[in-house]
Amino acid sequence: MPPHPTFFVKKEVYEKYGGFNLDLGSAADYEMMLRLMYKYAIKTAYLPEVMINMRTGGVSNKNIFNRLKANRGDRMAWKINGLQPKWYTLYLKPLRKVGQFFNK
Repeated sequence: MPPHPTFFVKKEVYEKYGGFNLDLGSAADYEMMLRLMYKYAIKTAYLPEVMINMRTGGVSNKNIFNRLKANRGDRMAWKINGLQPKWYTLYLKPLRKVGQFFNK
């Protein structure tokens, strides 16, 4: 999943498949990218250059409570789109974020 600040979408894609599901809070970007890239398989392209520098963290990684809440949102994103992740997907994403709590 690409970082959300570097995910650019044409207006026509939003019009056809919808935008952010704000009911999911901080998982809204994850759900939208999941829907567009995996459910509808929109055409994507990788630009091999740095366009945005991000700090580690964010709302969903502010503390362990927010991380757990975000993980529930991620699970809901898969469910509402009728998609089945590989068994390890919903475990590896939160595990790779653990280091952010120590590298502040």
